Amino acid sequence: MKIKIVIIDDHHLVRKGLRLLLDNLNDFEILYEAPNGEAFFKLFNVNEQKPDIVLIDVNMPVMNGVQVTRMLEEKYPTIRKVALSINNDLGTVKSMINAGACAYLFKDASPDHFHQVLLKVHQQGFYYDYLVIESLLPLKVGQSNFNTPYSPDEKDEDLLLLRQLSSRELAFLNYCCSEKTYKEIANEMEVTIRTVDGYRESLFYKLNIKSRIGLVLFAFKTGVYKL
Repeated sequence: MKIKIVIIDDHHLVRKGLRLLLDNLNDFEILYEAPNGEAFFKLFNVNEQKPDIVLIDVNMPVMNGVQVTRMLEEKYPTIRKVALSINNDLGTVKSMINAGACAYLFKDASPDHFHQVLLKVHQQGFYYDYLVIESLLPLKVGQSNFNTPYSPDEKDEDLLLLRQLSSRELAFLNYCCSEKTYKEIANEMEVTIRTVDGYRESLFYKLNIKSRIGLVLFAFKTGVYKL
């Protein structure tokens, strides 16, 4: 069965280029396109088929990418939201991830990379590119890992957050940094998928995080997970 895709981008040429690319790949079916968030939701509400993945341009008129992503995350959290942008600004990347984007794709990505990211997003629910992680967690010059320099207040705050977590929640947080699906994590931890869902929701609440990528970034930043 093909992966159902919707494209939201205010540039006609970009939409047509993405459609041409995806039409040439056997894995995907384009349901429809929209030039902005408002037009997308009008089509979304009348279309019987719901997409598996929505490609969302970050900068659009009428309703921008963050607004679209947040609204979809609130009402349809199982739909994968993939940000599309030429902008690698730290604030923009963070805003999209915090809104619920499960991947952040730069528009100059190669077709092969684009294809693989969409497959990963469909299979495991997210894709974190190390280039994006590096942009979110800036390194000291010469530093070779993902540990971010802290101010004392930031470090204390994160230590307090970590102390709230149970050993099972910490174990789950480590598994989140792998490419395993939630079902595979449940098998590894020898618990039900419902229990894993409970761990995830507990971490979202305790850490004030809204996405798996956010959990991954927190794990890298605090040293819970190291490469």
